[in-house]
Amino acid sequence: MEEVWAAADAVLGLGERPTIERVRQQLGRGSPNTVGPMLDGWYGSLARRLQGPADPADAPAEAEVPLPAPVVRAAKALWGRALQQADEQTAAQWAQSRATLDGEAQALRAAQDEVAREKQRLDDRNAAYAVAMQARDAQIAELVRQTQELQQQLQACQQQLEGLRSESVQLRQAADAQRLQHEARDMEHRAERARLEERAQSQERRLNTEVDRARQESKRLAQQLEVDGRKAAKALADAMDRSRELDAQVGSLQTERANLGRELQSARDEAQGLQAKLDARSNDMLAVLNELRDRLPATPPAPTPGAASKTRARRGKG
Repeated sequence: MEEVWAAADAVLGLGERPTIERVRQQLGRGSPNTVGPMLDGWYGSLARRLQGPADPADAPAEAEVPLPAPVVRAAKALWGRALQQADEQTAAQWAQSRATLDGEAQALRAAQDEVAREKQRLDDRNAAYAVAMQARDAQIAELVRQTQELQQQLQACQQQLEGLRSESVQLRQAADAQRLQHEARDMEHRAERARLEERAQSQERRLNTEVDRARQESKRLAQQLEVDGRKAAKALADAMDRSRELDAQVGSLQTERANLGRELQSARDEAQGLQAKLDARSNDMLAVLNELRDRLPATPPAPTPGAASKTRARRGKG
């Protein structure tokens, strides 16, 4: 240890600050792990040695040997520069920490403003999605109502067609019955024609006229039935086509509604994720700000020569 202290005194006598590397160079040997603790001990005894008696004869026998006068002057000058550098470094670190803290606070405010704008944009988009969903729901309800009306019309057309078919069957049956009746009368007329030719011819002409009229009526009824059947079939086909178109539109709108629902849910999830990130980042920044405030000293007053001398005196006594 005496060799390390002597080497440190020699470095200090050269006007340089003793460091582990300089002491090792002065010694010419020694590892940093060995020289480091001994150099710390040298620094601990430096103030006590600087305050020792100037005359070695006046010091007690067990006291440490005082430093030479040039070493003392160099040590005091080095100590003053070290104190000044420590004060300047503390002030610079305080200013840098304050600037860093202000920059981080400004960045945090800017991030909060950006997140607030993003949240407002998402809220506006959610409101637009809600309005679009309401419009789609109203359109789907209207299409469902139209589909129900067309289905009712289709049922009415089917019932009308069934009625026309039943009426056609009844007309055919009536025509067949009338035809049979006319044939029976014709046979009767033919039977009586042998006895009353003149009366039979007259009745035959009358019956033929009635048969022709019945045939014309039957033909007219058949044509009317055919026309009504074609109209009913066309109305039924048109109603079925319209129903299929409405079913396709309803399916497309339901698919679009499902897509809008998924987009709305995705937007809500995105808003929740951004809010969570904002909360986490705000908590982190607040923690950093609190830690920096705890680590920052109070604003140091401007040092005065008297205060610096008192500070050096207190440090020398310590």
